[in-house]
Amino acid sequence: MAIIGLGLDICSVARIQRILDGPRAERFLARVYTPAEREYCAARSDAANAYAARFAAKEALVKALGAPPGLSWHDMEVVREGGPPRFRFSGVALVEMEKRRAEAFLALTHDAGVAAATVVLQERS
Repeated sequence: MAIIGLGLDICSVARIQRILDGPRAERFLARVYTPAEREYCAARSDAANAYAARFAAKEALVKALGAPPGLSWHDMEVVREGGPPRFRFSGVALVEMEKRRAEAFLALTHDAGVAAATVVLQERS
């Protein structure tokens, strides 16, 4: 099984915190995050870290896919279901993943004021 895409992104947690504290927070959150992502992040004491990690994950996936036209922030949802984080795809992201016969592997981390994400796309057998 071949690696067919790789994406890496970092995001300043302070930048996300400034957005969350600002007048356009609601607009930003609604545009970038799904309702489930917003619920998950808002429930955490370190919400800015969680939002920043998910922002980095989405940016890393865009890079791994080569920024296909029409891709929406909501087409790629980061979920945690008792294991490592993973993506749930819809819309253009789902079409691209199916077209490439790919599965995505996601790693998230945050430390020292920075959140980072790595996405590896591997061809399904």
